[in-house]
Amino acid sequence: MDVKLRFFAVFFLILFESCSSESKPVSAKVAKSFFDLKGYFEGEVQRLHSFGKARKIVMADGKHEERIIDNVHFERELDAFSSSDINRPAWSDKYTVDSIFNEQMELVQLVIKADDEKLKTRKVTVDFERTIITKVDIENNTSSSIATSSQRLIYQPTIGYSIESHQKVTMAGDQVFKVEVQFLE
Repeated sequence: MDVKLRFFAVFFLILFESCSSESKPVSAKVAKSFFDLKGYFEGEVQRLHSFGKARKIVMADGKHEERIIDNVHFERELDAFSSSDINRPAWSDKYTVDSIFNEQMELVQLVIKADDEKLKTRKVTVDFERTIITKVDIENNTSSSIATSSQRLIYQPTIGYSIESHQKVTMAGDQVFKVEVQFLE
């Protein structure tokens, strides 16, 4: 990683130390190379315990099911987001970071893209409004000789999240699966 990119990465991590989500500060450590997805979602799991209910909509193979859930296990529900964390020492030079600032020099978007097509997490986009995270958008892809799959994860701290998976399996066809969860108070 060149010196300039490393400087910006450290700068943004320090900036994230002072950022906050709706009610809890963003947990980012200066030792991390990129945005700390795992730490952020650990904090969100704690914050979400205050939500009593959630509306969960599951769509698979053209079928649709909707339920109100009283006791949501956010640790399990948000695991797909946490497991997309890209902060591993071996990957420090495998991603490119791009930042967008507004006229007031506030960070409005952070985009992290994989340079290596073999990596599962291909893109992480974090949107900010006045240093508060408003959206996390993750794109994951995997492939083997038997199957290819893509996954899109979108998390909005005040609204909910969605996980959409597409899978192509040799001689079995395409499968699409989508989960949407809306936070209810």
